[in-house]
Amino acid sequence: MRHFTLLLCASFLVQINLTAQENVTIGKYRKIASTILEGEVSYMEHLPDGYGGADKTYPVVLLMNAQNSSTFANAAATIDHLSSERIPDLILIGISNTGVAEKTWACPDASGNVTGAAKFSRFLEEELLPEIKKSYRTNGYKIFMGESNAGLLVLYSFLNSPGLFHAYVVASPMFAWCPDFFFNKTKSLFETSSALKNKLYVSYGDLDYVEVTSNIHAFEDILNNQSPIGLKAQLDLIKNCGHVPQVTLNNALLFFFSECTMTAERKQFSVQEIETHFEIISKEYGFTVYPKEGILIDMAADLKNSKQYNKAIDLLNYLVSVYPNSAMNHYVLGLTLYEKGDIASAKGSLNESLRIDSNFIRAKQLLARLSK
Repeated sequence: MRHFTLLLCASFLVQINLTAQENVTIGKYRKIASTILEGEVSYMEHLPDGYGGADKTYPVVLLMNAQNSSTFANAAATIDHLSSERIPDLILIGISNTGVAEKTWACPDASGNVTGAAKFSRFLEEELLPEIKKSYRTNGYKIFMGESNAGLLVLYSFLNSPGLFHAYVVASPMFAWCPDFFFNKTKSLFETSSALKNKLYVSYGDLDYVEVTSNIHAFEDILNNQSPIGLKAQLDLIKNCGHVPQVTLNNALLFFFSECTMTAERKQFSVQEIETHFEIISKEYGFTVYPKEGILIDMAADLKNSKQYNKAIDLLNYLVSVYPNSAMNHYVLGLTLYEKGDIASAKGSLNESLRIDSNFIRAKQLLARLSK
């Protein structure tokens, strides 16, 4: 946030010193007793920053293979990084594939039955998702991700119950175990479901297992040539990567929420155009989306520094309308009003900043200067 961010540096450094000796925690373990799977399933939660102090609701990402700490940590870091500027805040639920949840095999047996994945899909629909809805402030938007063999499970879920999740992420699916089964089911779904509204992202590496690379082009052909209009799908080859490219979730979330990014073009929008754009995509997602605070402050800083005070103030008024509980936002508005010369309005914004945080020293100092 350019020089506005610099104002916070001193307090940020103090925070680092105070917390340097504490443990770093990225999630908490939870368990759910499953009648369908006949045992307990472990999962981890990673909640958005500020989750505990607000009534906001969030989309959910369900991640398989979370018993691998690196898998869960990478997903948590990816979500935190992207949500600072590019995507909505998300709840991450990482499911452990050990124990009863290990039985997620998505290929048919000799009788043509897919026992493991079918049972696990029932567990998701009838037990885990209702538990998540009850235990967390969710807004109904759901994303399901799996890698390798669990990637087949995610595809199975999409092909059998596409309405269960809004978006699906698949990294390095092991098609070689049963390619005809998945290709035929994909063709069948596409032929009979013209009204699909899902998003699907698939990735693999150029150094991936042959069980992936030998069959994925056939799946790509189906996506390119037979996908129904409503399905938004993307399949990426990730260069210089092996099995399960680490950037998969990053790329998938940017694909799913591409309209949320304030691109160079969108940064030229008027406030009314910004509002209209985000109202449109909010209807598409089914939940309210706003541009990120830091991006709006950066845009306002550029306008203020070029002496376009009225435009900067319009943008900052929009900022405090959608993020009203930030003392910093009201302070920045007050500072900009002061630099324009509107002292009375500046005092009002600074008083609002101090109402939210009575110890905000910079707001105190500026208000004291204006009151002399």
